[in-house]
Amino acid sequence: MNKRIKELRKALKLSQKVFAEKIGLKQNTVSYLETAGSKITEQNIKIICSQFSVNEHWFRTGEGEMFLDNQKKQQDLLEIFNKLCPPLQDYLIKVANDLLIAQNEMQSQKQTNN
Repeated sequence: MNKRIKELRKALKLSQKVFAEKIGLKQNTVSYLETAGSKITEQNIKIICSQFSVNEHWFRTGEGEMFLDNQKKQQDLLEIFNKLCPPLQDYLIKVANDLLIAQNEMQSQKQTNN
């Protein structure tokens, strides 16, 4: 699991410091957790998986997908949204609503044609 913490952190493009802050730890603790042979507590496993939408089975075994379906996209979008100034956040919400309306119209037309 130690190498998977580093792999996850790199996939998220986070420094040890930022990764640590997001899970309530210190940078030196994350450095320790990434070291082969260091003990990872059950609590840390749960926090990491929850905070970053990580597939716990992958985290424990290395098998399967790193992230839970669709949650990585949601996390990416939320991170981008939080970096935008309020007027651009409002604009993004409007565009997303417009896309949803367009999608619903396309689905209705498709059903009508079938």
